[in-house]
Amino acid sequence: MSDLNRYLVPWIDQIKPYDTEDLVVAWSKPELKRMMINENPIVPSEKIVQAITEAAKLGNRYPDSGPRVRAKIAKQYDLGPENVYISHGSSEIIDIVMRLFVTPGDEVLLPNPTFSLYGIRAKTVGGSVVTVDQRSDLQYDVPAMLRAVTPRTKLIIVCTPNNPTGDFIPDDDLMKIVELGIPTMIDEAYLEYHPEHESKAPLIRNYNHIIVAHTFSKAYGMAGIRFGYALADESLIGYFRKMQIPWNTSLLSIAAAEAALEEEEELKRKAAYNNAGVEYVCKELAKIPGV
Repeated sequence: MSDLNRYLVPWIDQIKPYDTEDLVVAWSKPELKRMMINENPIVPSEKIVQAITEAAKLGNRYPDSGPRVRAKIAKQYDLGPENVYISHGSSEIIDIVMRLFVTPGDEVLLPNPTFSLYGIRAKTVGGSVVTVDQRSDLQYDVPAMLRAVTPRTKLIIVCTPNNPTGDFIPDDDLMKIVELGIPTMIDEAYLEYHPEHESKAPLIRNYNHIIVAHTFSKAYGMAGIRFGYALADESLIGYFRKMQIPWNTSLLSIAAAEAALEEEEELKRKAAYNNAGVEYVCKELAKIPGV
């Protein structure tokens, strides 16, 4: 037997795989209520299912780069399709930014708590994860984040609204980070639940180091279909394509995303359903002394 330790990357033992054991249990026991991974409880619409069915009839063909769906996404933000990279969920975006900017010993700056996949993917490329605790009111401690920046900081990630705390970073605080000029990914995975907040996508027009990430796994309710996208300067999108795995999005996921983008009212309905649940939980928790 070969001694694999001679060939493995030196930092492999520092990596803890993303835990999906709860999904194994959930799929094996369909009677359980799935409240552990922020899935949308509303199934895809008939229009989306039909689009997937039609695309499956061409399953013998490789997909293209999704020019139609990229154009539809770009139009939402008054951008061009050259500013859009489509992906296998936003998790692929997280993986690509790590491989683009982080080498062994480089630092990735994150708030704490936040989405655990950021730190996991940083470690897969040998990066060092630097976390800054949020304030006691669960808001970003931006002064502390700025103090944590060093010459080794190669990437900053801001999740807004943050997973799992739900807080938004104020615009003036975000701009203090943006103006550093360090590659910064703004993860807007949950933004569709908050139509009163605008996307930070316009920043990419003036800042070529900004990436805005979105997913169809949450408000769109397509977690199992796997589709997401990044918005960035055209030159940065070009670097993304150098890093991408060919055919990273399937015919089926592209077709589903195109259909979903045509259902604005359905998206609003799903977001409203979720937000009503949040309101109910908060109201009931408030009845508990000390909460």
